[in-house]
Amino acid sequence: MSKPKTPEVPTGIGARGSAFWISSQAEMEFDARETDLLTEVCRTLDMIDLLSESIEADGVMLTGSQGQRVVNGAVAELRQQQAAYARLVTQLNLDGAAEGEGMKTPRSASASSTAKVRWAKRSGGFGA
Repeated sequence: MSKPKTPEVPTGIGARGSAFWISSQAEMEFDARETDLLTEVCRTLDMIDLLSESIEADGVMLTGSQGQRVVNGAVAELRQQQAAYARLVTQLNLDGAAEGEGMKTPRSASASSTAKVRWAKRSGGFGA
């Protein structure tokens, strides 16, 4: 049976988000909820790049309204976007693909991981 066609990259997704979308779709299949999460991951990656470019262009420190040196607001927002990215990727559970679990959805990979943990705990208890 052939693999379904990779869904198109959503409108408005930039270079880094598009690359992540394409590589993720090539490795796994996503249901509608997971596709929404993947879209947000891609948007977040693009925002991280935009904020990084802004900080690179303007610097970490800026001159405030009173002439004082202040931290560029993009620094805090970059940190927030990076934290959001980490949360979203965790929700997608993409580790299953990296562990060679084949063409499972992120949800089935998560269920498989949970079952392995339960089985390991259970097996360890029998030999004691």
